[in-house]
Amino acid sequence: MPLNDHTAIPHCSIAMATWNGEAFLREQLDSILKQSFGDFELVISDDASTDGTRTILESYAAHDQRIRLYFNEHNLGYRGNFYKAIGHCRADRILLSDQDDRWLPHKTETLLEKIGENLLVFSDSRMVDEKGNAMGRNLSDTVTMLQPGTPSVNRGFVTGNCVWGHTILFRRALLEHILHHENEHPHDWWLAVVSSHLNQIVFCNEVLNEYRQHSGNLTQAIPRQDAPKKRRKLEEYETQLSRLKSIRDLAVNEDRVFYEQWYDLFLLRQQRFPLTLFFFLLRHQRDVFRMKRKNMLSRIVEIRKMCRKC
Repeated sequence: MPLNDHTAIPHCSIAMATWNGEAFLREQLDSILKQSFGDFELVISDDASTDGTRTILESYAAHDQRIRLYFNEHNLGYRGNFYKAIGHCRADRILLSDQDDRWLPHKTETLLEKIGENLLVFSDSRMVDEKGNAMGRNLSDTVTMLQPGTPSVNRGFVTGNCVWGHTILFRRALLEHILHHENEHPHDWWLAVVSSHLNQIVFCNEVLNEYRQHSGNLTQAIPRQDAPKKRRKLEEYETQLSRLKSIRDLAVNEDRVFYEQWYDLFLLRQQRFPLTLFFFLLRHQRDVFRMKRKNMLSRIVEIRKMCRKC
């Protein structure tokens, strides 16, 4: 039984996953609890933290009845912990929250207004450093943020992403499509892909979040380059191949022929430089890199890399 269990179902739920987050957790909790729209429950699943996270959570829950806490006996990992938090949410509309950001006061209210009849809405974010100082750029300055839903835009999810978990609000009905497809992809990317292929997604072109960049980030808008180059390329290939397979097999995918062709050609990468793959990617370069900030020359360079054996 969670701390602060209630029977009344709130207007929306906020799902937060925590793990050893004591450094920035208080700032995030304060920003959420001060939202202009207050009819929500904050469902927090802690993944067996070993620092002061649990103490902080219990302290806040003792003073705000909207907080519901769950503590894992064993570490489930980032993805599993988020799905557990989502599973405990009771409202029809669910927002996702990281443990180290800060929400602008009108975030919840704005996303509730913008979602309309769609299954998912996402927004832009302002990037801040470890101390919370503005870095002079938004998330939209690092990736191409645009309205998904059409095949040409949706194809960009294989090599990139424009929908970040901390910006999302979605309807519970989306989970019915998500849970039919077991995979190991990040939960937020998969929510975005499925809602995009259903054409039930909308982009709110507003900054509603302060996205903190620090050494402990599991995902970063500014990627680290600490892994050996050869290993990074192999990981990119394996990720893209896995994404292709999952999207290809998605029941609601009406663009399946394209993904089947790309997947089959991509397997040829393990052979000598496959010209058929090269010309396929060249022909569809705009769609392939739809969410990347690349000019034509950089796209061609990247295509050559994608055709080389790892």
